[in-house]
Amino acid sequence: MEKIRNLSKFIGNTPLLHFNVKYNDSTTNIYAKCEWFNYSGSVKDRAGILMIKNAGLKEGDEIVEVTSGNMGISLACLGAFLGLKVTIFMPKNMSSERKKLIRLYGAKLVICRNFEICFKKAENYSKKHNAVYIRQFENKYNKLAQKNIGKEIIKKIKPSAFVSGVGTGGTLMGAGGYLKKYGVKIIAIDPASSSLLTLGYKKGEHKIQGISDGIIPALYDKRIVDKIVLINDDDAIAMAQKLNKLGVPCGISGGANFLGCVLCGYKDVATVFADDNKKYLSTKLSTPVNSELVNNIEIKINND
Repeated sequence: MEKIRNLSKFIGNTPLLHFNVKYNDSTTNIYAKCEWFNYSGSVKDRAGILMIKNAGLKEGDEIVEVTSGNMGISLACLGAFLGLKVTIFMPKNMSSERKKLIRLYGAKLVICRNFEICFKKAENYSKKHNAVYIRQFENKYNKLAQKNIGKEIIKKIKPSAFVSGVGTGGTLMGAGGYLKKYGVKIIAIDPASSSLLTLGYKKGEHKIQGISDGIIPALYDKRIVDKIVLINDDDAIAMAQKLNKLGVPCGISGGANFLGCVLCGYKDVATVFADDNKKYLSTKLSTPVNSELVNNIEIKINND
């Protein structure tokens, strides 16, 4: 599709923000890719456009996906531009902004009780309607697309570590897998109230939308992960709030990633702000949350 080439101009090569951070008498340089500069506003555009491109679709075809939000928004937006029908299955506990955006782009949104039901319904729907099920949690083009984040980072800096949460595993495995070839340590973020990566099963629910979606995705390869950092929900939210008050419009997962950079034990750390704050206005991101941990973190944005 010629339209895909046009869209690709607006995806990737996102800015890299540099922070100097002090915590417990230790100083860390944190470099964060601002992925809200992508076409629909998140890191998922990178994978969405490549998965669509390699699905053999033509105008009028229908695609189906299960999502916690950003991939659904991306596919709905890209699909509308490309003349594709889009049906999205999403758990009911995701933010209202995510649901409204998907519908605004003209996609069909099916709300389910949990991810397990989403996966079953998406499978049945795709077979019944002869639709292309994108399967971001196992699609190799998801991981392949996110390698570009690693390539973009290494052109600017050589970090000692790369930190990311795991939703589909595409960002950590793609960008992280690429950076590992350069000796970069790979750090996975795990919500402490769920501890899915740490335990191998989900012990409870968490509030960091966009990561730890109830399953360990097929793309995730624990062999390349050097360390897992557990992050508490309120600490992640408070961290995102602190960044927003500095004029950095990241979402809750961005707060979790940033906090993981502070706590991982390395001095020069790269990460990703997967999206901005606008999809979280109805969540606790808009309600003041106190965190003693975050209160003790000093942040300076380096403008060089």
